[in-house]
Amino acid sequence: MFGLRLNTATSAKDQDKAAIWGCNRPALLAFLAIQTQWRVLAQADGSRFWVGLDYAAAEPAFRLEGLTLTPTDWVGLRIIEDAARTALNER
Repeated sequence: MFGLRLNTATSAKDQDKAAIWGCNRPALLAFLAIQTQWRVLAQADGSRFWVGLDYAAAEPAFRLEGLTLTPTDWVGLRIIEDAARTALNER
């Protein structure tokens, strides 16, 4: 799940049953709710540079999804965003 192997002794079928730790669930749900709200810059060579999530669009999306984030959840979301931005900007 999510490209991670939890245990090399675990079969591929069991990998699909992998779960997110409960403490990380709110941050993951928040990221999934706003995952299409990226600020992206077009580069002169035709490529894109992923700047980060559009936080102005985040709050209405959270409200519409019925999500309430704690400061800790927000930090978790920003960690996910940073990892996603790094992966998106790899060339």
